[in-house]
Amino acid sequence: MVRKAVITAAGLGTRLLLATKEMPKEMLPLFSSGRNGDLLLKPVLQFIFEQLYDLGFREFCFVVGRGKRSIEDHFTPDYNYMELLKGKNKVNLVKNLEEFYQKVEKSIIFWVNQPEPRGFGHAVLMAE
Repeated sequence: MVRKAVITAAGLGTRLLLATKEMPKEMLPLFSSGRNGDLLLKPVLQFIFEQLYDLGFREFCFVVGRGKRSIEDHFTPDYNYMELLKGKNKVNLVKNLEEFYQKVEKSIIFWVNQPEPRGFGHAVLMAE
């Protein structure tokens, strides 16, 4: 059974300009309902990761391009930020963030840099 996922996130996002000029398209927010029915905004890439995780995947290879540091930052647990949210009584946000961080910590994540955008096939080859 396959349990390794390759997630390509290296493109320039030119079809979504101007929205993607400063933010990678993979980090654009989508609405989601939280555990208590409250609305949350999550990056597209987090949705993809969580869906694959819930299907049983535990090894992930993210192929990212230049200027996509925010993706790796998002997948790096930040407990100081959680403490800040707790101090502001953002209980539901903290719970949702904790669930995401638990999934990240139970996963093996590899980061591969695609130095120049050469298409989807090249990005997949970079993951080998």
